[in-house]
Amino acid sequence: MTGSRVTGTKLHVAVDGTGLPVSIVMSPANIHDSTKFADVMESILDFADDSMMEQIVSVYADRGYGSKPIRSYARSRNIIPCIPFRKNSRTADDDAGKDSYDRTRFVVERFFAWLKNGFHRTRHERNAGNYPWLVNIASFLTYCRVLR
Repeated sequence: MTGSRVTGTKLHVAVDGTGLPVSIVMSPANIHDSTKFADVMESILDFADDSMMEQIVSVYADRGYGSKPIRSYARSRNIIPCIPFRKNSRTADDDAGKDSYDRTRFVVERFFAWLKNGFHRTRHERNAGNYPWLVNIASFLTYCRVLR
């Protein structure tokens, strides 16, 4: 039996503490989330200066990003990885910030919910060329909503 073919697009988003998108990276739906972590972080570097990068003290992500390379990548940049360990991990849970994980992770999930429910067109768009533009417009409108 051959593997199933997964079509579609995944969004990998970094948001600030208020839920505003800082970095958006798109990938095909058939690749694992952890392969795009460095791309999201590097995308932040493209637009942020050194003082802004020093303000990033921790990163929160779901279990899909809970691998050793991602944790070492974050620590090498003096960022505390607040990522739950995978269920099959043998490592003890010693990450800082696990008490506020759910509260902080909610900010990211709220952005995705707003993006997919507030802009139905982004959820149902089938044209690959239009999808990135719709996500960017929706992100821009998120900024407008907060800045009013």
